Amino acid sequence: MRLFEIAYPDENDNDMVEILTEEEVLKSYYDAWCSRMREIGKESEINKESCIEDWMIVHWATEIRVPI
Repeated sequence: MRLFEIAYPDENDNDMVEILTEEEVLKSYYDAWCSRMREIGKESEINKESCIEDWMIVHWATEIRVPI
């Protein structure tokens, strides 16, 4: 299971950290991302890994490496 971390300020400007699974990222982002990719004529680039990479860029996310 892949994990991703995003950090952002809350309403009081305190640092907040959220950890999401790959499944959570795809559930919240994949459909809208696919629609946008189709709108701009990039159907050939639609895949789950590209979606996650785009989500990471948009949210300044990092992948958390968990030791086995």
